[in-house]
Amino acid sequence: MIKICAISDLHGYLPKIEPVDILLIAGDISPLDIQFNKEMMKKWLTGPFANWIKELPLDKVYLTAGNHDAYFEGLNQIQLDEFRTKCDFKLVYLENNHIIHKHEDKEYKIFGTPYCHIFGNWPFMRTDKYMEEKFKSIPDEVDIIITHDPPFGLNDVDVILEKVNFPNNFEHRGNISLSEKLKNTNYKLLVCGHIHSGNHNFNIETKCVNVSIKNERYLPVYNPFYYELD
Repeated sequence: MIKICAISDLHGYLPKIEPVDILLIAGDISPLDIQFNKEMMKKWLTGPFANWIKELPLDKVYLTAGNHDAYFEGLNQIQLDEFRTKCDFKLVYLENNHIIHKHEDKEYKIFGTPYCHIFGNWPFMRTDKYMEEKFKSIPDEVDIIITHDPPFGLNDVDVILEKVNFPNNFEHRGNISLSEKLKNTNYKLLVCGHIHSGNHNFNIETKCVNVSIKNERYLPVYNPFYYELD
């Protein structure tokens, strides 16, 4: 049994996390006012964010980026190693790849992807055809999937619940390419964000949950998601 916490869409907010084994972050960690300023983002990531990571009461943090995390698009290995060093190598960054996490006598396969469907000119947004190819990297058998974009229509994690600049309220706005791939994927837990006011209730049947912390007004109104996985 492994104890998990999952969060997303922090936009600069660094919440208190209860003691767990691992933390999953499904993108959009960047403060809005500096998201496109790479020098300021580097200072924030290697300063306040890295210090927060180091103080968390857990073993590992698995992070994928989101469409507000411009710093991570095109990040080279030297920059990534520097960032991870500042986090005491407690953090693992996943960009459409997977890693094996060992806990006690079990191994857990964790996959993370930042890619989103296009609705503007934002980092990591790609065409359906591009994502179909990318999502082939999702293992057919995987324990945990971390994706910034919610899968279309799966557990209604992509349904807008608040009437804030969204006239077509309650419409599905998720990733069709992702939901198609998941039809033939055996997974135990999928955490996502992106749609801040998506359904935050975990569905046992679909094994999906939206873990965004901030709402559409960018206020931190949602609690971190906690879960125990066999």
